[in-house]
Amino acid sequence: MKTAVNQSVVLALTFAAMVITNMAVADHRGDNTVLIGGAISQTGRFSEPAGRNLNSIKLWVKDVNKRGGLLGHTVKISYLDDKSDKQTSIKLYEKLITNDKVDLISGPYSSGITDAVANVSERYKMPMITFAAASSVIWEKGRKYIFNTIDYAENYQKGALFLAKDLGVKRIAVIGEDSLFPRMSRKGVEKWAKHLGLEIVLAENYGTRKQGDYTALLQKIKSKRVEAIFSNSYFADAASQIRTLREMDYNLKMFASTVGPGLPRFAKDLGSTAEYVLGFTQWEPIPEKLGYPGMQEYIDAYTKEYGTPPNYHAGAAYGAMQVLEAAVKQAGSFDNEKIRDAYATMDVMTMFGRYKVDAKGLNSHQGMTFQIQNGKRMVVWPAELAQVKAKLPMPKWSDR
Repeated sequence: MKTAVNQSVVLALTFAAMVITNMAVADHRGDNTVLIGGAISQTGRFSEPAGRNLNSIKLWVKDVNKRGGLLGHTVKISYLDDKSDKQTSIKLYEKLITNDKVDLISGPYSSGITDAVANVSERYKMPMITFAAASSVIWEKGRKYIFNTIDYAENYQKGALFLAKDLGVKRIAVIGEDSLFPRMSRKGVEKWAKHLGLEIVLAENYGTRKQGDYTALLQKIKSKRVEAIFSNSYFADAASQIRTLREMDYNLKMFASTVGPGLPRFAKDLGSTAEYVLGFTQWEPIPEKLGYPGMQEYIDAYTKEYGTPPNYHAGAAYGAMQVLEAAVKQAGSFDNEKIRDAYATMDVMTMFGRYKVDAKGLNSHQGMTFQIQNGKRMVVWPAELAQVKAKLPMPKWSDR
């Protein structure tokens, strides 16, 4: 009789545990919602590209909730403004994880901020998907909870360097801000220039600035008879440099930048001065070339919602949220370790491309090189994805 009672108690407790577990999945926060959070630059120097990231996150939330949410939970988000500042971002992630008790997180904008925030996600063992951190060194520190979706900074100038080689360029200069992403981009330029036999006659970093005067630097470059400049730059410095080149009437065969030209305002604000500039893109709204599933639907939805087609910053964020969605589905719960394991092992195709990371958490996404032609970003490298041929060398300023 006593044994039967004990068995009944065990069965009852087992059943109760199963019910509690199922309730946790069905009603995770007590109101059938799941909270996703992060800090992202809504003001400050990174606000434009980061704003496009946030646009896509909001669009994904609308889309996923139409499909029934995550594991039956309505998705809510809490994205706080880190003001493009590393220390602010660290504090905000601490707050989101410890005070706000977010269930899932995604990364901030920029390599420098992401590298700092990764220490927080590691400490609390919160898996973090990223969409705006390209410096591979972030994944060289033995971290287990951060996952990459985009191509690496070291490859941002790869296509432009191959085009320079084809053009017969011999003497190049590499410049950039003295911060993590531009430094890693410079490392890539040095690697590929050596591989292609291009001589770097000047390599120089400059301090962080919103809109600096680059006249002295560009005059130094001109004195060394440089034929092509590889500028590892954001919007403000890239825009200032190309304007100064025109004012100096310095005619290069090629000017290649990294982040700046990929923002729609670059061509819009600079007009004819932006023509023929080369830039790097992680993705473009060209489904006829890329062919990723769901691209056209995403492009149409983003354009309808925001009145402009998405650029790669927007596309990268939406693709990362699709990866997050797939990870939760594979995990079957909101358990951090199960989601971390899903990020580490799954192989999925998104509208941004394939996601399959290596043991460090690095994806193998491949970006492209574009040239601004007639005010539009047109992919010119690699050849199999090119929309048009590159127009090089750049025409003289007097001929424009």
